[in-house]
Amino acid sequence: MADQIKVNYTAVADAVKEMNKAIATYNSLAETGFDTAITTLDGMNSDYVDKLQQVLDCLNPKVKEKINNSMDEYTKKASSAADAFKTTDEGLSDSYKGE
Repeated sequence: MADQIKVNYTAVADAVKEMNKAIATYNSLAETGFDTAITTLDGMNSDYVDKLQQVLDCLNPKVKEKINNSMDEYTKKASSAADAFKTTDEGLSDSYKGE
C-alpha cells in the first residue's frame, strides 16, 4: 500500500481567509494607525519611546507596500498549493473509479 498525503483543504482555505483578514487589519493600521501612534508618542518621556517612534517611522509607505506584497504573495501561493493538491487528488480519485 502506498503512503498517503492528507491535505485538509478546508483548513488551508480557512487559514488563507484568516491571513487575508490579518492583511486587511494591517493595511488599516498602516494607513492611519502608525502615523497616529507616532504623533501620540510625541512629548512622552521614557527610555523606549524614542526607539518605538523610530521603529514606527521605519514603516514608511515603501516598507508597508513591501510587507503587504509579501503577505499577499504568501497567501496566493498557499491557496494555489492547496488547489493543486485538491485537483491532483480529485484527478487520481476519478482515474481509480474507472478501473
